[in-house]
Amino acid sequence: MIEALQNLIEPRHRKNIDWILILCVVLIMCASLATIYSAFAGHFGPASGMKQMVKQGFFYVSGLVLMLYISTRDYRSFPRNANVLYGVNIALLLLIRVIGQEKKGAARWISIGDFQFQPSELAKIITILTLAAFLVHVGSRIKELPVFLQSLAHVGIPMFLIKIQPDLGTALVLGAIWLGMVFLAGADWKHLLAVLLAGMLLLGVGWKTGKGLDKFQQDRINVLFMSRKNMSKAQRDLAYQADQGIAAVGGGQVTGQGFRQGLQTSAGFVPENWTDFAFSAFAEEQGFVGSVALIALYLLVIARGLLCIAESEDLLGRLIVGGVVSYLGFHVFVNVAMNCSLAPVVGIPLPLFSYGGTAAWINCTALGILLSVRMRRRKLQF
Repeated sequence: MIEALQNLIEPRHRKNIDWILILCVVLIMCASLATIYSAFAGHFGPASGMKQMVKQGFFYVSGLVLMLYISTRDYRSFPRNANVLYGVNIALLLLIRVIGQEKKGAARWISIGDFQFQPSELAKIITILTLAAFLVHVGSRIKELPVFLQSLAHVGIPMFLIKIQPDLGTALVLGAIWLGMVFLAGADWKHLLAVLLAGMLLLGVGWKTGKGLDKFQQDRINVLFMSRKNMSKAQRDLAYQADQGIAAVGGGQVTGQGFRQGLQTSAGFVPENWTDFAFSAFAEEQGFVGSVALIALYLLVIARGLLCIAESEDLLGRLIVGGVVSYLGFHVFVNVAMNCSLAPVVGIPLPLFSYGGTAAWINCTALGILLSVRMRRRKLQF
């Protein structure tokens, strides 16, 4: 690994690596660490805040090393043995049903000593790599309906296994990855439209029959549109996190209340505001200006990915980066919308910002693969 990282210093590699993207990632991580400290300190005291900030800092530093290491590897070797990778993915998701650790009604984690691993996070990377290999293999045949449906089944199986954990948010992430990648691969727009319409129809039928969506998921959607005056106590309890989150976002106003000065954050009123609702804590302390700056960093990361797609001369590279961009873009959009009460509360964290070790490593792995493609986007350059 040390030798691989040293390669980045060589002139022919240094000029190809995307330092703008890396700088954006580091700035997002720095903002995250300050927010994690503030959020934990508000709930459990400054000592806990420092402990968790240092712990997350370890994940970020090791994640950056992992990202740079992966960037030195040739991305064309990643999808090799795609069938094996796909089998491992399905096996891990099935294993959750047997030995998964349950938290708050959902079994999503496998415990290895003190470390907890979330297979559904790894499923995002494996899905991108294996679907890219499949799409390259079928080539222009993706326009044929049977092949198109085969690509949907490729993603549909892990989506179903994640949905029944239950983790609807992550299942939707895989759907966004599939949509972005098959679009880039040249799928027939009529097939894409048919799938979207069928999905909306199934959602409607499931809503009416009570099948397909769990009751708590339906309730979360319902409270998003309900008047708070007409809510029962149970509904107010369900809406509490979202209501406190939007109160924190609005409380930041233009320039924010200042670090550790946010009323909602410092008093610990917003549940889980170091994970899915970390954006609300940041927005309260840094205000509209800070929030726009943070979102701008994410948009710049996504823009660098889109530029890589445009410049890449290799279909495999374009598809892999398309999957990474779809994954990160969906996460950012849904999480920020959720924190602003524009979307129902689902388990979708803010990449490189929300607290969590597995997610941090997976985010860095995805960006490392993107960097690998960007460094090799033109054969004459590398």
